[in-house]
Amino acid sequence: MNTETKTTAFSGSIPQNYDEYLGPLLFEAYAIDMARRVGLLQPANVLEVACGTGRVTKQLLETLSLKASLVATDINPAMLALAMDKIGKNERVEWKVADAVALPFNNETFDCIAAQFGVMFYSDRVKAYQEAFRVLENGGTFIFNAWDKMSNNPAIMMVHELMEEYFPVNPPSFYNIPFSYFDPAVIKADLTKGGFSDINTTVLKVYGYSANSYDAAKGLLEGTPIHAAIVTHDAELLPELTETLSCRLAELYGASNLSVPLQAVVATAVKK
Repeated sequence: MNTETKTTAFSGSIPQNYDEYLGPLLFEAYAIDMARRVGLLQPANVLEVACGTGRVTKQLLETLSLKASLVATDINPAMLALAMDKIGKNERVEWKVADAVALPFNNETFDCIAAQFGVMFYSDRVKAYQEAFRVLENGGTFIFNAWDKMSNNPAIMMVHELMEEYFPVNPPSFYNIPFSYFDPAVIKADLTKGGFSDINTTVLKVYGYSANSYDAAKGLLEGTPIHAAIVTHDAELLPELTETLSCRLAELYGASNLSVPLQAVVATAVKK
């Protein structure tokens, strides 16, 4: 495994830190919104792609009809295992390791597909959208969200600036990936190439939560592959980086019960 792969992989302790610290900070509010949007459609057969540690899955189980089927997938076995462990045995959900660009399902199997903050990592977004189109029934809906630009997400911008400050040469740049797919025109063009014609996008602003600024800093630096990049540069700097980021977050949002502004793009595409 080369360095690039190591520094972009959700492995080791990252899934647990991702769920425990980044979950409430970055993902919970959007998971609630995603489940609400899916629930309004009253689907019978739902596919969740890139389910991660199961935050949307949990919300979907609380929102969907008891008669609805749910298949939750992720390309990363470690993330999927954590999701299964968190949610526990539940006959209403089927778990499967799957790549969004090669879905292991028959044509027209689902009437709704949901993907929370996964499309930014797809190896081939157009191919993934073609796969979503293929496995959707006619009239089915594909819903996903993707982060808006980094400058509209100040906590992430703070990490970006910290990396450039401490590592002026080749700074750890993981966050450039998830915060690079925000242009509605590009998103619509990719979905059109994927086969969709009825496409809508909207910007959604929410607030993330963290019990304290240190937990938030730990999540931001140890809950994503940026952790591996930092360790590759200088592992001994990690405690200092975490403390510095914690202090800067506290200055803006307080030392405890942080409410952090977030902004993302929500896309909805219907198969016609």
